[in-house]
Amino acid sequence: MEALVHRQAMASIMRLFPFLKPYRLWIALKLITIILSAGNDIFVVYVINRLVNAAVASDSREANMSMLLMVASILLGIILSFAERYATGRYTVYALRDMRDSFSAHLDRLPLYELELHHSGDIQSRLAGSMNKLEDFLGGTMLTIIYELIRVVVCLTLMLYMNWILTLICIAIIAVTAVMSLLISGPLHHYSMNHQQIVAESNAAVQDAVGGITLIKSFNLVQLFHNKYKEMINRLLVNSLIIEKRKAIISSVTVFVSMAPFITFFFLGGVLVIKDLLTLGALLAFGQFINFLVQGMSLLPAQIGHYKQIAGVTEHLFELMDKPAERMDGRTPVISSDAPAVSFDHVTFAYDGNKYVLDDVSFTLPRGSMTALVGSSGSGKSTVFKLITGFYEQNSGGIKLFDVPLSDWSLSAARSMIALVSQDTFLFPGTIADNITCGDDSVEQEAIEQAARMANIHHYIESLPDGYEMLIGERGINLSGGQRQRLSIARAIIKKAPILLLDEATSALDAESERQVQDAIQQVMKDRTVLVVAHRLSTIIEADTILVMANGRIVESGTHAELLASSGDYNRLYSVQTSAAENPPPFVAKEGA
Repeated sequence: MEALVHRQAMASIMRLFPFLKPYRLWIALKLITIILSAGNDIFVVYVINRLVNAAVASDSREANMSMLLMVASILLGIILSFAERYATGRYTVYALRDMRDSFSAHLDRLPLYELELHHSGDIQSRLAGSMNKLEDFLGGTMLTIIYELIRVVVCLTLMLYMNWILTLICIAIIAVTAVMSLLISGPLHHYSMNHQQIVAESNAAVQDAVGGITLIKSFNLVQLFHNKYKEMINRLLVNSLIIEKRKAIISSVTVFVSMAPFITFFFLGGVLVIKDLLTLGALLAFGQFINFLVQGMSLLPAQIGHYKQIAGVTEHLFELMDKPAERMDGRTPVISSDAPAVSFDHVTFAYDGNKYVLDDVSFTLPRGSMTALVGSSGSGKSTVFKLITGFYEQNSGGIKLFDVPLSDWSLSAARSMIALVSQDTFLFPGTIADNITCGDDSVEQEAIEQAARMANIHHYIESLPDGYEMLIGERGINLSGGQRQRLSIARAIIKKAPILLLDEATSALDAESERQVQDAIQQVMKDRTVLVVAHRLSTIIEADTILVMANGRIVESGTHAELLASSGDYNRLYSVQTSAAENPPPFVAKEGA
């Protein structure tokens, strides 16, 4: 079992190597400086041996030469230290940049269903938290262990040459404690990965609490969310205590590793000097070799433990990166002028592969037409949008964009033909102009203002202190729902896509905001093919075709007048909404209202 864990840990660490490969020259420079530094440390011990023996023998010439060698060694150490630190910084910052870029690009290419399985706080934790730990690892532990191994091997070789009996005794004591450290550090890989997962969950809980603070306070859910977060941090505490306990035991073993060889050495080494079996200089040199050996052997268990922790961090990070990305094949077809904008041909789809959300759905959107999708919640309306935009792929049937199968399109080309205005408008925490252009600096200011005029938002923007350069705050928190929707419509106008998807764009607005947004929608609909999911049927009376959905199937289709003339679902839905509008529920005043 331990061997399997070790192999998994090494496999996780190996996955970092492709990011380091482009900077192998800097890594090679660090390796060279590490080797030279280790050799320089051994050389200093040799110089100390010469210096002490020269002092005992009153050999001033040898003492002066030893002092010159010592100064040269110190200067070399300074140069090597600078080169090693600079090389480490070079490959570390570049490799981390490449990792962040690669992981971010992969997240952008992940299918929507994969992202929906993970909380945004979890994803943020994987990227931010893991990167901080990887930075410490790449800049420190990764190659430091090689430096310690070199010193340990050279020191052992010289110590065996100087006095093999004393060396073997010290090695036996160190070996026992080293094995103990390896056994203790074994579970750290599992605990570290579990620790990262709990951190991700707690970050997600905090993000939920901050994002929904209005709802939480208004429904008196503060204590509930606090208890949820408290339970997570308690789990984090328990896991952290386990990790720290393991580290503490390793630390205590390290102290024993540090002290036991010295106690043995000073006891036996002193006897050897008294019996003239070892010179005083050799004794001091042997003592320094033991110091290097103990440093290396005491640090190695902690570094091995750190390796296993980083393996857990890396495994947790790559768990998301191993998810398959959206397809990158396809092309940008030549569009025929008379081809229908969108067509569904006996399309079926299920999110879980079992229960169909869409069942044998067929329809066609002629160029320049307005088609509405209506039906109760869960009937499959929004799923149609997700399939058109390529967020999901149908289980069977065919979907065509301008008479070309969607599977033949590149997803980026297909999405460039579509502008989406949804009920939940996402705005960036930047300026109003940036949100209209989606950060495209090539768009002229005149075009931005023209789009805002068509979206009935220009006069409001002009009234702001900074106009189009006004910062709107995270997710547009400084704007009303209607203003956010009109900015979203201005964004759709700027895109100039031939297909417009409106996903219940006015269902959450008051009457005045709805009127303004509807006026803006009328502007953006000109010369476009429009598919609208409608909650309020009064907004789609002028649609060329109305598709009525129920249980994932299209049960009716026709114009508003044709559907009203029948006694189907549309007639029933329209009658219910008309009755509710004409006879609103009475307001009942209660005490304290």
